[in-house]
Amino acid sequence: MSLQIGTLLCLLTIPFVAVNSLHHALAQRPVPRQRRIHAVNLLLAIGFLALAATQTSSTKTASALLFARLWLPIVYFWWAYAWAGHTLYLYHPPEFSYDRALIAVEQRLFGNPSLWLGRSRPAWLNELMHISYWLYLLYTPVLGIVLYAAGDVRRFEAMGLAVCIGYAISYSAYPWVPLWGPRWGLVSEGLLPEAEQRLPGYLITSWTNRIMWSSAAHKGGAMPSAHSSTCLVFIVWCWRIWGFNGALAGGLIGGLMFVSTVYGRYHYVVDVFAGAVVGLASLVLADLLVL
Repeated sequence: MSLQIGTLLCLLTIPFVAVNSLHHALAQRPVPRQRRIHAVNLLLAIGFLALAATQTSSTKTASALLFARLWLPIVYFWWAYAWAGHTLYLYHPPEFSYDRALIAVEQRLFGNPSLWLGRSRPAWLNELMHISYWLYLLYTPVLGIVLYAAGDVRRFEAMGLAVCIGYAISYSAYPWVPLWGPRWGLVSEGLLPEAEQRLPGYLITSWTNRIMWSSAAHKGGAMPSAHSSTCLVFIVWCWRIWGFNGALAGGLIGGLMFVSTVYGRYHYVVDVFAGAVVGLASLVLADLLVL
């Protein structure tokens, strides 16, 4: 008997919560609010399990259940970024990171583009890069709306599952690879003056700076890049939906995002490559499970 459409998306939340609970169980450093985080996530996982198991003979209710199974797990993994910050330093103290080693690797391989790519650039270019960076938030909704409106819900599940697997892998890996990211690491290594941490720009750049230096964005959680994982899924699915023209447009939009995340010093190039590998693996796994 085949699984109902959207069931795998709902069930993915359960091993994800289990892995993060295991992180807390193995960790040497207790985390504030740990019990509340576990309680909320356990309740949500149970809710998703119930959602996956629910069946109905009502056409109207079945349509609502399908919508919930397809969309709510994606919303959940967006929200999970906020509480993933509580797992970042479970195994290491907050003052520890692998940035020094990665900066050395970046220098040998690429010449450290996260240092110079966005340095002394005009404000309009900073603004363009940050617009490209935030377009990432539209990737999954746009693909989902197109597939859902076309009634192609099986492929919606394959696309959404690939995106969410990428999130699950990335968030679960953060405690093992404490990496602040170049906007912090380059300063701590004395390579970038603190005054140059924030790029000047206009509305979007200023808004981004407020977010990146507030509690909303973590000092850490850079490896692997979930942005890059999602972006690779987006490019591939643009090709699958719209053919060559879709791949060209998706590749341009996604390519600018790849550059912008290094340009803005939110990720090293190695983070981007690691995220792309996660995205590729997620695509293959989702295809095997769904298509």
